[in-house]
Amino acid sequence: MVKSFSYSFQSLFGSYVRAILGIILTLVPLLLLNPTSVIVYLLIFLFVVFFCYGIRTVFRHFSHIELSDTGICVRQPFKWYAEKTIRWEELGGFKLSYYSTRRDREAGWMHLKIKSKGFRLSIDSTISDFEKLVRQLYSGARKNGLSFDPSTRRNLQALGIAHFQNEPTAERGYLG
Repeated sequence: MVKSFSYSFQSLFGSYVRAILGIILTLVPLLLLNPTSVIVYLLIFLFVVFFCYGIRTVFRHFSHIELSDTGICVRQPFKWYAEKTIRWEELGGFKLSYYSTRRDREAGWMHLKIKSKGFRLSIDSTISDFEKLVRQLYSGARKNGLSFDPSTRRNLQALGIAHFQNEPTAERGYLG
C-alpha cells in the first residue's frame, strides 16, 4: 500500500508571494540604477537568492513523497531530476524540530529531517497529513532501533505520536 503526501498550493502560497515580491523588489531597482553602483551587486545577489527560493518552491509544489512497505520515495515531475528513495532498513537519522513564531510558543511550524547513507530529506509541517507521515516514519525509525534527542522526543509527544518514559537518551540516529 502506497501513501502519497504533497504540498498544496495554499500551503506554499506565502512562499510564492515572497519569491515574486523579492524578485520584483530587486529587479526594478536593478533596471533603474547605474550599473557601476555598489548597490547593484547587492541587488543582483538578492535577486539570485529570491529566484532560487522561487525555484525551490516550485520543486516542492510539484514533488510527492510516497511511503510504501519498502521505504520512502521522493518523486519529482521533472525527468532530469533524480528520484530519491530511502529503504526502511537504511533509515539512519530522524529529527523533529519545532520553530515558534511567537514568544508564547503557541504558533509555529514543525520540520522533520530524516537521513540515510548519502541522502537527507527535509519535510515541513505544511505538507498534507504531516502527522500521519511523521507517525509512519517514527515507526520505521523505531524498527531500526534509532534513538531520539530530547527535542525530538518533546515534539513527538506534542503531536501525540509517542510517549517516552525512562528511555535512554539518543545514542545514534538523530541529526545534530
